[in-house]
Amino acid sequence: MSSRHYTALLSLSLLTGAAAGYSQETPRNSNEEVAREAAASIDPLASDALDPNTPTDLLAPTDPNNPGDELLAADPNKPGTTTELATALDPNEPTGAAVPDPNEPAAVAASDKEIEPAPETVATAAINQDSAPEQTTTPPAQAPAKASPAAPIVTEPEAEPEMSMAEVIALLKAQQAQIDEQKKLIDNQQYLLDTQSQQISNLNRELDVLRAPPPVDQPSMVARAEVNTVPVDTGSDKEISAETITEAVTTEQQTEKADAVAKAQTDDPTRAMLEDFVGAWRLPGTNAALSVGGFVKTAVVYNWDPLEINDRFIVGSIPVGTDEGIEAQSSVTANQSRLNFDLREPTDFGLFRAFIEGDFAEEGDTFRLRHAFGQWKDVLAGKTWSAFVDTEASPEEVDFEGLNGRISLRQSQIRVTPRIGEEYEFQFSMEDPNPRVQNGSGVTRAPDFVFSGRFEPYDKLHTKVALLLRQIRAQRDFGIGGGVEKEYAWGMTVSGRYRVPRFDERDSLLFQVNVGDGIGRYVNDLSSVGNFDGIFDPETGDLELYDIYSGYISFQHWWGTGNQLRSNFTLGYVDVSNPDFVDENAYRRTFRASSNLFWSPTPRIDIGGEYLWGKRENEDGNNADATQMQLALRYRF
Repeated sequence: MSSRHYTALLSLSLLTGAAAGYSQETPRNSNEEVAREAAASIDPLASDALDPNTPTDLLAPTDPNNPGDELLAADPNKPGTTTELATALDPNEPTGAAVPDPNEPAAVAASDKEIEPAPETVATAAINQDSAPEQTTTPPAQAPAKASPAAPIVTEPEAEPEMSMAEVIALLKAQQAQIDEQKKLIDNQQYLLDTQSQQISNLNRELDVLRAPPPVDQPSMVARAEVNTVPVDTGSDKEISAETITEAVTTEQQTEKADAVAKAQTDDPTRAMLEDFVGAWRLPGTNAALSVGGFVKTAVVYNWDPLEINDRFIVGSIPVGTDEGIEAQSSVTANQSRLNFDLREPTDFGLFRAFIEGDFAEEGDTFRLRHAFGQWKDVLAGKTWSAFVDTEASPEEVDFEGLNGRISLRQSQIRVTPRIGEEYEFQFSMEDPNPRVQNGSGVTRAPDFVFSGRFEPYDKLHTKVALLLRQIRAQRDFGIGGGVEKEYAWGMTVSGRYRVPRFDERDSLLFQVNVGDGIGRYVNDLSSVGNFDGIFDPETGDLELYDIYSGYISFQHWWGTGNQLRSNFTLGYVDVSNPDFVDENAYRRTFRASSNLFWSPTPRIDIGGEYLWGKRENEDGNNADATQMQLALRYRF
């Protein structure tokens, strides 16, 4: 074998290895691509000649002297052309697609030139002549393509360039990367939203702790709702009309408004610890919250008859037999306005609360302390309403003084308030006795003890019973010998508030009955006009206690549906059993009657007018009466 054969075999081996390696990496689409790739391994310019998508005018050699352009001349009569190379690689592949049209100028110019074959082409042709059958050694194999030079070339419409698998994979990877980046952004935004939601949840939990007592001490409103829920027969075929639903909703809303009014007239801040803490501000750096509240009230009082105190209606101050020549006076005042501060903070040992409130009803419109106390769980310490008082059974009134026969007293105390379920609440308190006696002065030695119980089986039924035990210790005036005396006193009160939906679902009946010895300080009218716990006998120096009976009854009626008009009709009574040695002009009994009309255009505004009548009777039977008219505007904040 000659050296030329060795060289041809070596070129064929390299060519075959290149084609095999390419076939393992990239799938072939056609034999044309095999030929093109094989030609590219020999000469990169040859692959362009075999590309059917390449314009035919590019197949003409631009420079016959350039060896690289010789392969672009598709002359089938010249050995070593691309047509012969494709035939050598795959004899079964038609070569017509690679032969240009002889009628084209570029093709004619190429055929007129004699192209010197490249060395690689000669080597390939020699190998094909040695190894291929006779078809490859005779040039007539390409004669049919040359015999019909005028035949037009049928070309298929240009198709969209097909993407290789590597390009598809690269595109998918790029899209996946974009999706991953967007997913990261979404995850980051979701994390921020979750963080903010968690912060809001934490703040809500803190506010819930501030608004309500611990669940152990005060069952949740959900439990109360479950207890009071009436099962509904869902299997009934009866249809509920829209009017029925509207009426039910309206009734519920009206009941809620009536409850809000009842809560406002209760005027007991100690009960607020069991309710929502609305309008509070979180104190920075602490778990405490603070609220500021109160109201501005302006009252116009017109008297038809003289009274010792003209800006309110104190029945005991009606002059009896001595009003001749005394002119009745009226007043316009705002000293009944109030201001309070309420602080609450959850602790590891339960909810803590501090409350302080005052008005300006002292002489000269100076500040007067009404409430100042602290609460922790069931323990209260400070000044507030006595446990002997039932604030939830108090009628709604315009008059600043209030009912004559009502138990009404605020004083310093220590109180414990255990609850048994939702229906029962007990109160045990030790309170400032501050005994008030006539012909002497009270001595504080032992506290007053109050035991009370509240019974509320339903929202429409409230009843309270309280027992008062106290020691009346006092010192005689030096005019009757001096010295200290003491007596043990007692008192009892029964009160309540009942819903009576005879005319309206919101109507209520309120009452209170009080009886006892030495309890004059706890009765509103007696506390305002004098010292009615006891009296020293000026002859013997003995300490005598006053036997007292008092009470009231009131009916609250709402006028029509869908409005905030309401009236209260109230009758009060006080009776004092005096010792035999008292003066004949001593206080014996009083009567008080009132009727009013309130309108609340918004929950923060109350506008009311009230007509009052009262009568005082002395020990000797003489009496006098008086009438008064009051108008008031109250703005809550």
